[in-house]
Amino acid sequence: MDGTPLPSSAQPARARPAAWSEHKARVRRALVDAALELFAEQGYESTSTEQVAARAGVSPRTFFRYFATKESVLFFGEDDYFRSFVGVYLAQPESLSEFQAMRAAFVTLAPGVARLRERIRLYHVAVASSFLLRGKEHDNQQGNLALVARAVATRRGLVQPDESCELLAAIGILAEQRAMQRWLQGAPSRSLGSYVTAEFTTLADLMAPAAQ
Repeated sequence: MDGTPLPSSAQPARARPAAWSEHKARVRRALVDAALELFAEQGYESTSTEQVAARAGVSPRTFFRYFATKESVLFFGEDDYFRSFVGVYLAQPESLSEFQAMRAAFVTLAPGVARLRERIRLYHVAVASSFLLRGKEHDNQQGNLALVARAVATRRGLVQPDESCELLAAIGILAEQRAMQRWLQGAPSRSLGSYVTAEFTTLADLMAPAAQ
């Protein structure tokens, strides 16, 4: 064969699903970015799905092909992050303590999160604009806490998390959230991972037994 590209109808069948998947991912990202920008600019309640679709360059009907509700755009991907955390946390070597494994997992995920710095900043602005979103975020945090507590229990060989598993999960998530806030407010040149490490180091120092 020469180097002439095949017409689209003659492209290998496996290439078309891949192209379609990439197209859907681009549209979804455009909708998320448009929603975050508008929510941050004018508030969640003052923004319509029609406005989000228009800024993303798609029809309102297309919006609902990707997201069931307006609020689901805002929280897109959060569950994926904590599911990824669980996988990375459970893969840490047994030689690490649970606390150390938690820190290592958050640090491992930090570079991927750092690429979304502006999106995360807009997310926080948007959530702060709405009582409804703050309530939804609280509900999501409770779900994330339960997910991480179950991961701690699994690492311990427990069938169900006990109170100590839940406490460790809460402490770890709080440290990660504090690191995230400090990173968003700090110089872009400093990595998110360094903030995570600093928060967990401070916690470790606080929990260490006092020298006699």
